[in-house]
Amino acid sequence: MRKKNFYEELGVHKNATKSEIKSAYRFLAKKYHPDTGGNKDKFLTIQLAWETLSDKQKKDIYDQLISNDNNSLNCEDKKWSLEIKTKKSNSTINDHNIKDWIKQIYEPSNKSISQIIKSLNSEIKSLSADPYDDNLMEDFSQYITKSRKKIERISLSYKSKVVPSSISSIGLDLYHCFSQVQDALDELERYTQGYVDNYLFDGKEMMKEAQRIQTKMKLTKKSILS
Repeated sequence: MRKKNFYEELGVHKNATKSEIKSAYRFLAKKYHPDTGGNKDKFLTIQLAWETLSDKQKKDIYDQLISNDNNSLNCEDKKWSLEIKTKKSNSTINDHNIKDWIKQIYEPSNKSISQIIKSLNSEIKSLSADPYDDNLMEDFSQYITKSRKKIERISLSYKSKVVPSSISSIGLDLYHCFSQVQDALDELERYTQGYVDNYLFDGKEMMKEAQRIQTKMKLTKKSILS
């Protein structure tokens, strides 16, 4: 199955204005929102596309990554894995750069993301005993604060080292993954401010999407190092 990029997901041109992107997002979000019987996975993808393309810094990074290989987002995963293997075998220097990036950036970042995601269920379970208890809510808020700090460190680490062009796919997935967790934390924080269950639900769903991306990265990493 052909994998679309964010511009295609929103149905806009790469040179679309922020206003055009916003209009497209609003139309599609209303169409696919789960509360109105829409497709939940499609809605989350549209939401991630909007979060990325509406933020100048995120959009710049995204545009830079997809420009490394114009076909990277349109290749089947299997074809992309074979391409990675070919490039790996043809360049010793490139092989070193790949392993170095995975060790210094991917592995510690992925570990921190896992810690955040795995802690969420226990944090929600503790809070559910009495969401209006100040101490329990404070503990939950501390979880959000600590998790945000981890994401900030991941973001700084990610920007400190260029993703090797031959593995721009996994580099882009890592960026999407920690951005998804960051957006999930935003939703969870909104829940703490007004106890609106929709925010809690959306936050949990975003964390699940981050887990899905982690699984994809794991498979890609295995193909790179095999």
